[in-house]
Amino acid sequence: MTPKHKHILKTFLNGSLRVAEFALNNVCIAKCSFCDIWKQKPKMYVEKEKGLQAIDKLADFGVAHITLTGGEPLMHPNIIDFVKKCTSRSIHSVVLDSAPSLITDEILDGLDEAKSDMISISFDSDDPKVFEESRRIPNIMGGIEDAVRRMKRTKMKSMASILIWNNNHDQMEKLFAKATDMGFDLISINYPTFSKSVLYPLGGEGISLSRANVIKSLQSIIELKKQKRYRIVNSIGSMENIIQYLTDPSTVRYECLGGNRVMFVDWFCDVRPCMQLPNVLGNILTMTKDDFATEPCNRCNMSWYRDFSTFFHGVKSLPIYKEAVTGSRGLY
Repeated sequence: MTPKHKHILKTFLNGSLRVAEFALNNVCIAKCSFCDIWKQKPKMYVEKEKGLQAIDKLADFGVAHITLTGGEPLMHPNIIDFVKKCTSRSIHSVVLDSAPSLITDEILDGLDEAKSDMISISFDSDDPKVFEESRRIPNIMGGIEDAVRRMKRTKMKSMASILIWNNNHDQMEKLFAKATDMGFDLISINYPTFSKSVLYPLGGEGISLSRANVIKSLQSIIELKKQKRYRIVNSIGSMENIIQYLTDPSTVRYECLGGNRVMFVDWFCDVRPCMQLPNVLGNILTMTKDDFATEPCNRCNMSWYRDFSTFFHGVKSLPIYKEAVTGSRGLY
């Protein structure tokens, strides 16, 4: 267990653990059919000093894991500085990416030196043509293969971030096999979600799946996870919880703790329960602990927030935490 994972465990056991997504910008190369953030104007970047202060303040509130997102976080000129700040505060950090051309050798060396823990790369299909059409990035499959190969010389893990959508919902094992053959260390699953958020609008024909198809896809993933053939980070308990939500929201075992234990911080350093909800809890630079939300939420199936929330439900969440730490050989 690394020092950062020890810090996660320590904060979990003393009850102070929080996790955050920090959106550094709204700029993106990809033009995905199911996400409109690339259309936003004006283009915004968090200021360097404010971003560094925000990470410090998040750490003070017990945040031990930060997912650096955007837009495209690798397009932020200070991405290395933000990762260094996370490392200096023993925060486990993951950098998201949907455009492999941004994963240059210079960026890899910088992130590795800053001790980033992982790069999570969007991976939608095992068919290069379908993948290109999905993200509107030429030769995206070849670019990812090259990026994952070059990542092997670093200490960072690579994770295939797979969205369940019309093209792949019934082909999960095929897609997992392709990701594994390409050299990805881990696989994470994103659940299709519609959102009218002013910050992060999601939707489109590509994810207009029936609930029955999403449930069937999740059931197939659970079976693959039980077989331990692929390193899937989503816990079985969380995926079963999402199936319950899609079947009957009133029966869920774990409600979302967005705004309390999990949170979204935007490029203005404003804190929201998640990227989907409109209410702002405050600005992280001036917030106090009393400003965090206290009521659990059950209004959507947003994967990152629902999955992490399952860790914070007292004794009943301990099996999920154990599974994440041991079953996937390391929490994220």
